[in-house]
Amino acid sequence: MGGLAEVMEGLERSWVMIDECLRRWTPEDLAVEFSRERRTGTQTFTRQWVIWHLIEHDLHHGGEVSLILGSHGLTGLDL
Repeated sequence: MGGLAEVMEGLERSWVMIDECLRRWTPEDLAVEFSRERRTGTQTFTRQWVIWHLIEHDLHHGGEVSLILGSHGLTGLDL
């Protein structure tokens, strides 16, 4: 099981990736679609959706970490 440092490193790495993409991509680039086949059918996403989903995911888990830290009297994350 990983520690807080490992979680923080993961959150930092994902944000660096998002930041690099957003600096490079135009609004048109964000609208680029890609598809994948699943057993239930084809799923199509835009780059914008993927970026938002990753941010949403990091916020969720960052909030969990902050809640756990706060329950132990420690300062939460600066999200």
